[in-house]
Amino acid sequence: MPDDPFIDRLVATAQTDPDVVGLVLAGSSAQVERRDEWSDHDFLLITEDGTPERYRTDLSWLPDPAGIALWFRETPHGLKVLYRSGLLVEFAVFDRGEFAGCALNHYAVAVDKAGIAEAAAGIQGRSLAPSPVDRLAEFRNFLCLVYIATGRARRGERLSANAFTRFYATEHLLRLLRDLLPADRRGQLDKLDVWRRFETAEPRIAAGIDAALARPAEEAARALLDLAEADLPALWPEFPVDEARVVRGLLGW
Repeated sequence: MPDDPFIDRLVATAQTDPDVVGLVLAGSSAQVERRDEWSDHDFLLITEDGTPERYRTDLSWLPDPAGIALWFRETPHGLKVLYRSGLLVEFAVFDRGEFAGCALNHYAVAVDKAGIAEAAAGIQGRSLAPSPVDRLAEFRNFLCLVYIATGRARRGERLSANAFTRFYATEHLLRLLRDLLPADRRGQLDKLDVWRRFETAEPRIAAGIDAALARPAEEAARALLDLAEADLPALWPEFPVDEARVVRGLLGW
């Protein structure tokens, strides 16, 4: 378990609170070797039936509640808390039934009073079970989003064009690229977040995507298509060359 003053106090509270049945650390709170000055703390608190809402609305149980600068409810179960020290905390509170329906990647069970470790192992197994990627559908979606983004940029809808280029199109390209990587490099990626740690697994292509996204929306969209046409065929022999050319032609590229 990590040696961290915040986590130490959180664990002590969870161990002594009779309504808390488990505490599961997630992300870099569980993988301390990944922590740096920008890391937040992520955890899941599991409490007795009928009690979670109290922990979501009254934060006096958190370490140093007087040091909280701001907080808000992000989802029905989850909150973000920013301390004046700069520490960001993201957590969710579940009862046991709600916990069974969540997703887990890397985790560490810090407090277990009711079979939480066994439940967490099952949740992680379900969460990380491989799901097939339809490569052709991902690439076609990428092409259509590049086309939409460019049209909106030319129409003057720059904010929408930026969203379509920098998020929607890029996300489908990343999903395809991640599936095409050799298994040993895919193991370095975050299993639940398509954006995380691609730079570690494929630094050259990641740098190319980053450089593309630094450009104005249409230039970025074109640069992403350039990158796809340059790098995907070596990884994907079935790369649909003609479909990429159709979009390039329609956009006058």
